[in-house]
Amino acid sequence: MIDAVGSIKAGMTRADLLTVFTEEGGLSSRTQRTYVYRLCPYVKVDVEFTPITNPDDHLTELSNDKILKISRPYLQYSIAD
Repeated sequence: MIDAVGSIKAGMTRADLLTVFTEEGGLSSRTQRTYVYRLCPYVKVDVEFTPITNPDDHLTELSNDKILKISRPYLQYSIAD
């Protein structure tokens, strides 16, 4: 588990992130979102992205957006919309 969670780094794409994590509920935008580890929904990371195309579009999340920052993994109960 630790290897998979730690394998995602700044500079990778949203598509790379989605191989290990899935989207968490709650407020988000194209440039910031919380993700949960696919194998344990209590393990989360907060991620900031840099839009690669259409930087003025703040809603459409694209698979080629680059990870600018990723937090250390933390534990938290699930959030449902």
